[in-house]
Amino acid sequence: MTGYKENKEIHIDPIEAFEDNYIWLIRNDQNCIIIDPGIAAPVIACLERRNLKLIAILITHHHADHIGGVLELQEKYPHIKIFAPQKDKYNFVNIGLKNGDEINIPELQINYKIIEIPGHTQGHIAYYDMKNLFCGDTLFACGCGRIFDGTHEQMYDSLKKISNLPLDTKIYCAHEYTKKNIAFALSLNPNDMNLKQRNKSISNFKITIPSLLEEELKTNPFLNCSSLEAFKKLRDLKDQY
Repeated sequence: MTGYKENKEIHIDPIEAFEDNYIWLIRNDQNCIIIDPGIAAPVIACLERRNLKLIAILITHHHADHIGGVLELQEKYPHIKIFAPQKDKYNFVNIGLKNGDEINIPELQINYKIIEIPGHTQGHIAYYDMKNLFCGDTLFACGCGRIFDGTHEQMYDSLKKISNLPLDTKIYCAHEYTKKNIAFALSLNPNDMNLKQRNKSISNFKITIPSLLEEELKTNPFLNCSSLEAFKKLRDLKDQY
């Protein structure tokens, strides 16, 4: 894959869904792709309002709040391609992806590298264009996903993998959990100046995503666990918070 080349005609917008989900819309003036459409209605409304042509749907993992709108969208826009983790099974036709695969969206002049990041689920993947990482429910702003059908060890390794990306990588997660996650982190380290500053900086914002990986490395407790055992204890503590 060639390096990231900024395309100023490309915009990344959140489509809000349910209580705290983000369906990501990547678009130019004519074409678009969407990531993790848990529900179809707000996507259709957005496309019609902006007069956009849907080219493809990208799926990070199999949970219902990320795929619930796919069948309706597939029926309404039968020309679209749907990309999804190869390790999962779906009730819609899709192109299965595994670690190291690359996909090209010529209408947007975007290439994505596939990074397997299991833990939240066994088959979870991320889409990476050398600048932006769409990581579903693996890494959140100042937090990480719960362990469902994956394992703590997988999640720990996946977070380490993300930590090794360039510091200026923009992290696009799929939920607005930032303020709650910072509150948890501050309960552990109430005097941490980086956390205090981050908490202050987002206090007046409803939408706090994306975040920068550099900021996550400074403030996200799950990226700073020194061992798998420490990560397990922290994840269990967060589950009970």
